[in-house]
Amino acid sequence: MANQFPEYVNRILQALNDAGYQAYVVGGAVRDLLLGLNPGDFDLTTSAKPEQVLAVARAQNFGSVDKLGQNFGVVVLTVPGHTVEVATFRGERYGTDVHRPVEVWYCERLEEDLGRRDFTVNAMAMDVQGTVYDFYQGREDLQKKIMRTVGEPEQRFAEDALRMYRACRFVAQLNFTYAGELPFNIANCRELSLERVRTEIDKMLVCPAAAQGLRLFMDSGLVRAWCRVRQDGHDSYEPVLPELGHLFQLPQNNKFHCYDAWEHTLHALDNSPRDLTIRWALLLHDIAKGLPGVRKPNKEGQPSDHGHESVSAKLALEILTRLRYPEAFVQRVVWLVAQHMRFAPLLIRGERTILHWVRGEALSGKFRSEAELTEAYTQLVAVFLADMGATWAGKKNPQLMAEGRKLGDLVISLAQTKMPVRTGDLHIKGGEIITLLQPAQKNQIGDILHYLVTRVQNGELSNEHEELLSAVKRKLERNAAL
Repeated sequence: MANQFPEYVNRILQALNDAGYQAYVVGGAVRDLLLGLNPGDFDLTTSAKPEQVLAVARAQNFGSVDKLGQNFGVVVLTVPGHTVEVATFRGERYGTDVHRPVEVWYCERLEEDLGRRDFTVNAMAMDVQGTVYDFYQGREDLQKKIMRTVGEPEQRFAEDALRMYRACRFVAQLNFTYAGELPFNIANCRELSLERVRTEIDKMLVCPAAAQGLRLFMDSGLVRAWCRVRQDGHDSYEPVLPELGHLFQLPQNNKFHCYDAWEHTLHALDNSPRDLTIRWALLLHDIAKGLPGVRKPNKEGQPSDHGHESVSAKLALEILTRLRYPEAFVQRVVWLVAQHMRFAPLLIRGERTILHWVRGEALSGKFRSEAELTEAYTQLVAVFLADMGATWAGKKNPQLMAEGRKLGDLVISLAQTKMPVRTGDLHIKGGEIITLLQPAQKNQIGDILHYLVTRVQNGELSNEHEELLSAVKRKLERNAAL
């Protein structure tokens, strides 16, 4: 195939070739080009040793990142505006460490270098002429849309336990199927760091086919894995996501639901924008369904989970805190989970009820500004629509979905235009009000601003400059008449 590399990549490849070394683009970039996608970055592999790569770089006036990765045979070159990792052909031997090799050595052949990689679709190389080197049937697997390990799966996953999570992520990224058995020994994951595990889960969640990766995550048992947390020089161990396990094949009321609880979660997630906050909220929004104290039969004998959103929110808080997410992220996801059922009853009520709800949230102290409140409601609308779209109502009643979108637009508009959270959200500034005050009244500025915020929140004023200014003048006139 024709060479589709950027000019800066071709410059490095050609420089290494001209110096007498083999050099290839390798891994994900080759995979993406064969799929017709734009690679995010380009990694190179070469027969040149690190010091030889650096010598070529100096001769070509390429920059380099000092010492970074050279203990693993990697040199990071800098060409104006770009950095490129150039790795020497190498082999690896793994020991007791579940992620890092205990021994790395240089090898002479490209085939051996590619043979140490994780999956066949990531184990291809391409030279500057566009020739593809595929020793492990990666192109065939791309055509079949399957993920398969290079060599024996047991050996590959035993060498590096993170490959289990990477398998889930690549399935989600490419919308492929994992081929073969699932020889995942989840006990090996125990020594993986929380940060690495969390990174792979986050990447998986925002992939185009996140549900596909999550199915493998469930089927392989990775939901029950543990990981290592290092704090103050000491290690402890935490479960990853065992709370998801009971959702698998959990029945729901088939009057409203076309999927079991797990499949509903996956379809809702894939219906949503690829935003990490929204997708974590959807992953956890129904996590309390089926639990004792939540699951009860309704009067028709169908399964019911009334109030599950509040218990799901508590579990979401526990899970995300355990996984060490930033507090602001945790609180937003928890709020989305807790609020996700609020829209359904609002479909049959009026704007005043919606205004009361939005005002209550504005006054709750959970949001620092009107912009933050608007962002939260925008995310919540996305959660609501994705959730409803994964039910019979969403699938069979396009009119109801249209009404849901209209309701969502109304809620966002209320948050954005009629619900200032703080005085700084008002479309009038304190300095302008001060010009209307007598010297003895200057200390009233704070009270006047809070008066305006309250009246706008109550729907008595619009947050428009002229109306606010008129309201201030009327208030000052009334005060003067007393």
